[in-house]
Amino acid sequence: MKVALVHYRAGLMDGVSLEMEKWRKVLKRMGHEVDIVAGNNKEGVDVVVPSIGFENPKYRLINKNAFEKLEDFDINGLLNIIFEESDKVYNDIFHVLKKYDVIIPNNIWSLGAFLPSAIALFRFAKEHPEKIFIGHHHDFWWEREYFLNYTDEKIKKLLEMYCPPLGDNIKHVVINSLARDALYLKKKVKSTIVPNVMDFNEPLFTNEDVNLKIRNAYNISENSIVLLQATRITERKAIELAIELVNQMSKLSKKYVGKKLYNGKIFNGEIILAFSGMCESENYKYKLLDLAFKYGIRTVDLYPNVENKVWTFWDLYSVADAITYPSILEGWGNQLLEAIMVKKPIVLFEYKVFESDIKMSGLKYISLGNSYVKKNGLVNVDKGIEIKAAEELFEILFDKELYEKTVNENFEIGKKFYSLESLQKIIQGILNDKV
Repeated sequence: MKVALVHYRAGLMDGVSLEMEKWRKVLKRMGHEVDIVAGNNKEGVDVVVPSIGFENPKYRLINKNAFEKLEDFDINGLLNIIFEESDKVYNDIFHVLKKYDVIIPNNIWSLGAFLPSAIALFRFAKEHPEKIFIGHHHDFWWEREYFLNYTDEKIKKLLEMYCPPLGDNIKHVVINSLARDALYLKKKVKSTIVPNVMDFNEPLFTNEDVNLKIRNAYNISENSIVLLQATRITERKAIELAIELVNQMSKLSKKYVGKKLYNGKIFNGEIILAFSGMCESENYKYKLLDLAFKYGIRTVDLYPNVENKVWTFWDLYSVADAITYPSILEGWGNQLLEAIMVKKPIVLFEYKVFESDIKMSGLKYISLGNSYVKKNGLVNVDKGIEIKAAEELFEILFDKELYEKTVNENFEIGKKFYSLESLQKIIQGILNDKV
């Protein structure tokens, strides 16, 4: 069959883009022809339809008036623009999507980030009952504060009608059990849980040569410990917890100076926090840098060399001795899987989806707890938990046998539950109407 994976944007390092690539890989393995259809002209996008996503000139105007402040026209004027734009989007997608047998909108039918696209796709689905539509819902509008600030009840009604819509030829896929339960509660519709996955049969994309090159480029000693924060820099990633962790480790570090690390290097007492993801909030980044400066912690930003194509995002995992993953909110957790795949120890905050859907797998991790408070706009957890996490991480980093046992056991768990092979079984079931 011919399959279209459709999204506002693709070919980037966000979770939706990454999962679409994995779906494409699996669907091709199954013998299908697969295209990624998106609104941005980026490597990895097979068919560009600018009107469906953030490239549409009306995108900002509509969202500002729908979810921020209704100021450029009254509600009827806004609705007219939404439906006029949906007609234009429909005309664009009609010519593109008519050749596909299976169409998989990603987030367009759940997030509500551009209502004209959701409306146009539903119209197309209604007019093509012979085609299979699979709404892949990574995020729902009712989970995001921005979309709950609708400026009029009529906007809410559009969200409720089209995000997601119901139809005999529309199936629904969510990424965790919390989303499945919420969708059933709201729509009385059943959905299939598809967790994030990785290709555990690929060779490791980390190596010692790249590690040394990165360390040399940033003047980082091979005897220093590097913790890698591999997420984007945005508030819900709670990166301040990684800084607090390094602060606690620094206080304990004296008794480890001169001792042998898991990799045979002699620790020099320096602990560095490295960022490898793009920055989405400059104000938040400055808060983090201020906090690090207060504690005397060195941070390095590796992302510019990804943008400049010196290294890939994946290469940067080579420099890490351990991964910090302190997010307080995740739909699933791509960077968690990446850490498992590259065989690095993980320090994480036990966010809700981790507790409900992942923890039971038996993964070994160092916990930053599961509750927090916010002070001055930053996330705080109990100091005792931070100290315990620092002690546990040191224990792993200075015990080669424990280090290898931890990361290898996690790798096998990942391979068992979160592989492309497990994704293939789920997709096959959806296409065969078995789930």
